[in-house]
Amino acid sequence: MRKDNFINFSEKMKDIILFSRKLPTIGNELVVKPLHLPRDIHIIHQWVNQPRAKQFWQMEGSVENLYRHYEDFLNAGNGYSLMCFLDNKPVAQIDYYKVAADEVKEHFDYKETDFGIHLLMGNYNEPIPHLTRDVMITGLAFLFTLDIARIIGEPDARNDKANKLVVDVGFRFIKTIQMSYKTANLYMFDKTDFNKKYEDPKK
Repeated sequence: MRKDNFINFSEKMKDIILFSRKLPTIGNELVVKPLHLPRDIHIIHQWVNQPRAKQFWQMEGSVENLYRHYEDFLNAGNGYSLMCFLDNKPVAQIDYYKVAADEVKEHFDYKETDFGIHLLMGNYNEPIPHLTRDVMITGLAFLFTLDIARIIGEPDARNDKANKLVVDVGFRFIKTIQMSYKTANLYMFDKTDFNKKYEDPKK
């Protein structure tokens, strides 16, 4: 596995643009940057403490605990976190993690290059059609530029919106699994299938 699956950025590089994609609905650029805890932790704290996020993210609590969670996550070296911006405003966060370092690996025949993805949408004052779908596609397009051949999703089986989203984007349903903290539906998206479906992911 190439080292660039995990991207470490200095303070000076926190605003580097990793990837961008023009939204087909409004024509604006959706920009992907690395998570920068001092800049982003308070907005993420607001998002995970929203009523709609508490049930499935289970990360509500103090900003200090959330900061420590992401410090531990990033320092462990098994995953990374991205922030998505639209018109310079944060609209979403994407975590991706190495399947081989997660309990989900116990439920299917995984490969060392498999990664999982979690998407957290924020609040946007002016609703934009298909924004969540566009954020997911953009995140996947960026991850597939790395040395990643398959991405899995494991939304809570009760989360109808998340399950509908991954199917709509193009993930293939594998099976329902019982994890230690939830009953989840396991999905998979191959890089080859993604490239066929989205020949030019910036469109």
